[in-house]
Amino acid sequence: MDDRADILVVDDNPINLQVLSDILRREPFRVHAALSGDVALRAVAKRRPDLVLLDVKMPEMSGFEVCRRLKADVATRDIPVIFISAMNEVEDKVMAFGAGGIDYVTKPFQAEEVLARVRTHLELNGIKRDLERRVAERTRALEESEARYRVLFEDSPLAVIVYDADTWKIVEVNGACTRMLGYPRQRWVGSSLGFMLEREQRDAMRALSRNLTEHSEEAVLTGHLRLSHADGRQVETEGIVQCVAYPGCRAHILMLQDITERRKIEEQLRLEAREHRLKLEFSLHYDALTGLPNRMLLTERIRQGVAQAKQTGCWMAVCYIDLDGFASLNAAHGQEISDHLLINTAECLRGCLRGGDTLARVGGDEFVLLVLGINSHMELTAFLDNVSARLSEPFVSDTAVITVSASIGVTIYPQDSADADTLLRHADQSMMRAKQLGKGRQELFDAEGDRRVREQYESIELMRAALSRREFVLYYQPKVDLETRTITGVEALIRWSHPERGLLPPGAFLPAIEEDAFAVDLGDWVIGEALAQVARWRTQGLALCVSVNIAAQHLLQNDFIERLQALLAAHPEVPTGSLEIEVLESSRLDNIEHVERVIVACRAHGVGFSLDDFGTGYSSLTYLRALSADTLKIDQSFIRNMMEDKGDLAIVSGVIGLASAFDRQVVAEGVETLEHARLLLSLGCHQFQGYGIARPMPAEDVPGWVARWPDPSWLALAEGR
Repeated sequence: MDDRADILVVDDNPINLQVLSDILRREPFRVHAALSGDVALRAVAKRRPDLVLLDVKMPEMSGFEVCRRLKADVATRDIPVIFISAMNEVEDKVMAFGAGGIDYVTKPFQAEEVLARVRTHLELNGIKRDLERRVAERTRALEESEARYRVLFEDSPLAVIVYDADTWKIVEVNGACTRMLGYPRQRWVGSSLGFMLEREQRDAMRALSRNLTEHSEEAVLTGHLRLSHADGRQVETEGIVQCVAYPGCRAHILMLQDITERRKIEEQLRLEAREHRLKLEFSLHYDALTGLPNRMLLTERIRQGVAQAKQTGCWMAVCYIDLDGFASLNAAHGQEISDHLLINTAECLRGCLRGGDTLARVGGDEFVLLVLGINSHMELTAFLDNVSARLSEPFVSDTAVITVSASIGVTIYPQDSADADTLLRHADQSMMRAKQLGKGRQELFDAEGDRRVREQYESIELMRAALSRREFVLYYQPKVDLETRTITGVEALIRWSHPERGLLPPGAFLPAIEEDAFAVDLGDWVIGEALAQVARWRTQGLALCVSVNIAAQHLLQNDFIERLQALLAAHPEVPTGSLEIEVLESSRLDNIEHVERVIVACRAHGVGFSLDDFGTGYSSLTYLRALSADTLKIDQSFIRNMMEDKGDLAIVSGVIGLASAFDRQVVAEGVETLEHARLLLSLGCHQFQGYGIARPMPAEDVPGWVARWPDPSWLALAEGR
């Protein structure tokens, strides 16, 4: 018959499972393994183990739930369960014992600890089962044979003490007890149980005894008991106490196991664990090579520095330092010299610290100085100049003399009011910029510029979302020819129907996307929406040409013509000549030849081209000569002031003359009064756009306006009256 104990090991990590199995197989145990709680429960149902080693954190079913299910089943509730887990919080242990566990081993563990605890609980469980069996047998044995009871009592490997529960007098001990504590039997019998216990433990044992009633069937664990040996040394024990039938008194039986050696092992393991924890904590917060704080500890110091800066009103500077050309030095001189150089750099920087400052190593050759209590840029500059000077001093080794420089990026709190991680990133960005600008220099982070960039990015993201939610709309402003008394078209002008700020004009949001790719997406939407509106008007019997403004970068896209073709193809009902592209004359058109090719290609597809706000840029004549635009639109700022400003009048007259000379159409923007129109007619311009004609209006208002134009005053002007 195989008397080896069956042990079931449950862990979802195959490596942990293998390690525990290998440890347990050092002893004469039969070891079974399960990778999940469900498999474990099936295994227990098939073959009842003597003990279960159970991981806590497992997918689908936790160790706590497995234990609770075992304890809920009459067939398995007596199986002892030892939890093994990396979770070391008090709450975790409370939950483990609450679920029915008898012990809790914390990962990482030592093999000796696991074996010691397994042996102990197997023995204790065996003791408990054996005790239950023996108590039952003892009742029968007392009736049958006092001698048989004595054999069992004396042959027990555990120290057994029988005492009167009322007087606490010892009535019997076995040989194992006399051997364990060194007192002869006569010293025990008749003495108080407390003679071998310390005072606090006497009180605890008395309380334990009081809780056991005469008919209690359950054995109670004593916990740790420290007993006095006859030679004066302390013996560490633990055991169980239970009511027992004994002639002549209400008796309790106390069975104890010597765990002195196990306690020594546990204490050694605790000391080793503490040392390991201290080493781990150091490695988590400090750099192994230089002994400096690492990035994790630095982040906490930055948070503390922010709090101090708020309290004192002084500045905190985060200075990111990178040695220039370190990779080349490492390749040339080797790892050992490079490490010595880094250690020397750390010592050099330590010498620059003031009270309360922090120095950390955050990368291979990257250090951070956290400087507190700064009151001015002059003070910070003097400090950094000293740092740079100290770092530039030659490093002398046995085989080389090395001189290095450092690039330093700096950000200052509260000017840069970011969190700790962001402050560190901003200082790093500034250091990279210092390297780009020539190395060996200091660069201060532009917090205001970064804020503007972030605000611009946020604005663009809001506009992207607005486009997807169809919050943009087009308003239309008519253009008329007073000479022919016709409406020559409408200009599509974008508006943002903001859910909180109301209807926003283009000046409130378009500047943010001038250099961003979103300008292209928005421009495509404007063209597509304008073409769709032309189609809708045509179904109402209204034929209008629409002009749209696009950004220069949109026009300069290599695939602009292909995108335009796709938009035109999506609206085949819109006739050729119904779309005109407008681009600001003040736009930066770097490649004039490319723009001209685009204009020619647009014209081939029946799309006209206008130079908007003509006269406001620096290249008006160049554009006029190089670009075959169909129309010039005179900027409204000249039109509005030409009645009072002779210079503006001269510019308007000159543009009209240039348009005539180059055979271009000319449109005057910003026409607000009949006087403006009358003067423009006298100068040879008869195409107008402006508030005097009509303000920008929603698409649904355009047909009504067309039906009403021209009003009597404009008709009279057209007829020369």
